[in-house]
Amino acid sequence: MKAGILSDSHDNAAAVASALERFRAEGVGVILHLGDVCTPSVLAGYRETGIPFLAVFGNNDYDRGGLQEATGGAFRQGPRIEEVAGRKVLMAHTFEELQPELSGRGRFDLVLFGHTHRPLTMRVGKALVLNPGESCGFLRGKHTCAIVDLDTMEPRILELPVAEASPSPASARSPGDSRRM
Repeated sequence: MKAGILSDSHDNAAAVASALERFRAEGVGVILHLGDVCTPSVLAGYRETGIPFLAVFGNNDYDRGGLQEATGGAFRQGPRIEEVAGRKVLMAHTFEELQPELSGRGRFDLVLFGHTHRPLTMRVGKALVLNPGESCGFLRGKHTCAIVDLDTMEPRILELPVAEASPSPASARSPGDSRRM
C-alpha cells in the first residue's frame, strides 16, 4: 500500500487539489495530512474519494470544528500513533511534538512531521523520518508532497504542478501578521 503525505497547505486549494490528483493517479491507499490546512474548504473532494484520511492539527488550524466536519472527524492533536498497512506510524505537525514518543527503541516504522516547510527524508534505525515539505509553496516556491510505499518503505518527495493564484483574503499574510508558519 502507498501512503500520500502532505503538510502546510495554508489555504492553497489548487495545491491541495493537485496533491489529491497525484495521490489518485498513484493509487494511494491512505492520505496523511500533517497540519496547517487552515480553512476546511481547502480539503474539498478528499472525503468523497473514499481513501482513508488521517490528520493532525497544525498551529494555524484555528477552525478545528470545521476541519473535523469537513473530514468526518479525521483530525487529532499530535502526536498521533496509527497502524497503517501493518506499519507503526507516528505523526505530528512539529518535530517537537514527537519528542515524548521517540525513545530510540525502534517503536515506529514511519515518523512524520511538517511545520518547517522543508522536505526531508532520513533513516533513524529502522524508522523512516519524513517531512513532505510545503504543499502551499509559500516559503520555498515549490509545492511538494510525498508518497511512501509502505511495503518497501521507499519514500518519494514530489513537486506538484500548481497554477498560481492569488491567495485568498483569509490566507494572505501581511508583514505584521504574527501567525507562525
